[in-house]
Amino acid sequence: MIMKPIADILKMGFILFRDPDAAVKAFQSDRTTFQGRILHLLPAKAKTDELDEFALAKLPLKQQNLIKKRKKAAASTWSWNSLYLSQDAVNTSVADRLGISKSELLDPTSSDAGVKQALAESEIIQDTKSYFAANGVNLESFKSKPRSDEVVLVKNLDANTKSEEIRNLFEEHGKVLRVLIPPTGVIAIVQLASPSDGKRAFSKLAYRRFGSSQLFLEKAPRDIFFDLRPAQSQDLGHQPAAVEKVSASDLLAEDAKQPSHDATLFVKNLNFDTDTKALADAFHHLEGFKSALVKTKKDIKRPGQTLSMGFGFVSFENSDLAAAAAKVMDGHVLMGHKLQIRASHRGLDAAEERKKKEEIANKATCTLIVKNLPFQASKREIKALFSAYSQIKAVRMPKKFNHSGRGFAFVDFSSTKEAASALQALEGTHLLGRRLILQYAEADAVDAEEEIAKMQKKVGGQVNKVALQELTGQGRKKFNVGGDRDEGD
Repeated sequence: MIMKPIADILKMGFILFRDPDAAVKAFQSDRTTFQGRILHLLPAKAKTDELDEFALAKLPLKQQNLIKKRKKAAASTWSWNSLYLSQDAVNTSVADRLGISKSELLDPTSSDAGVKQALAESEIIQDTKSYFAANGVNLESFKSKPRSDEVVLVKNLDANTKSEEIRNLFEEHGKVLRVLIPPTGVIAIVQLASPSDGKRAFSKLAYRRFGSSQLFLEKAPRDIFFDLRPAQSQDLGHQPAAVEKVSASDLLAEDAKQPSHDATLFVKNLNFDTDTKALADAFHHLEGFKSALVKTKKDIKRPGQTLSMGFGFVSFENSDLAAAAAKVMDGHVLMGHKLQIRASHRGLDAAEERKKKEEIANKATCTLIVKNLPFQASKREIKALFSAYSQIKAVRMPKKFNHSGRGFAFVDFSSTKEAASALQALEGTHLLGRRLILQYAEADAVDAEEEIAKMQKKVGGQVNKVALQELTGQGRKKFNVGGDRDEGD
């Protein structure tokens, strides 16, 4: 006996409209004749994964865990590694690039197979960063905590995944504005039309099976794009990376040339057709007006042209006049957009940025601390990994009292430039399954023992306590002598 699907037996179907007005208009055509049958239209309920505890308990344990995992992922803003790449996808991509098989790339009999994997991953990470930077992605934003609901990072993809596949996957849950995926196809950035579309896609696709792996989704940083204008349904897969980008330092340098922030207003939500002249015309009648500026960036598609970034600055003679102008013009409609105005703090932001850069420059030394090392990693493997990018002088791996590794090492370079190059190339790389954390060593640390002493002090002297317990056997014991007092043995 052949069982037909219930939809075939009942002769029913579902239709989803993008426009609610179109759905209402279609609903009014109830009882219409179609192919000799009378159609009966009913409003449907949206499918949801929201289940109460009783309904959830009836599901298999594996499905329960998956639903809980998706719900937790949708609400979480914490991430382990924003540029996480599947190790198998990395090996496949490098093998395809070299024209060899993965078995030839990773010889199981070789003692440096882990180092080869780490070098392959670092190369793919650098290519990925270059591609994203060339397409208007602010790489520094990955260090920020505020997250966006409409932009999603799609990780753990198979090698050579196409942008069309990712677009088709996400379009089932909302309108997709742009898809960024590097030529290797191992990670993607998807921008959706609205926060609601982004939340829906995130909750539906997190940990979903795609290809030969599961999708790892993460909410992207809020200011991930230099281009603040919503993209107009563009696919940016497999585009060349050699395009000049606008960096935060360039913007801050330009801002430093502008008037003091005390008498400057920050104007956002500008129409992208609004230029500096139009902004100045809107404010010139106010008392104390001096100048106006709409921030622009280079158009990567049209060399020599610029694009508005959707915000600008208006300066006045003093802060009192600027405050009065803000009260008058806040909410003013200019070219169909309601202006949002507040006091500008560009000078303060630039000073803070310069201070951070100076602190980083002062911390830069010829020595790097490599943390989160796998305990089975050897000094030879560390040396082989770092010498691929920079000239090193020595590698020091402190040992415990039982001659096992402490989980970190020191790498000495011939210059600070060599150390910075290695830090940039290997940051976020995995070695034997553990993500390496690279930092500059303290400038005043003469040798590894001084650095170890500082680290021991930070963790509350735990290493000294362990050593003391080893010397005293089982530690101190208390007993009562005559019921008067307690003494240690």
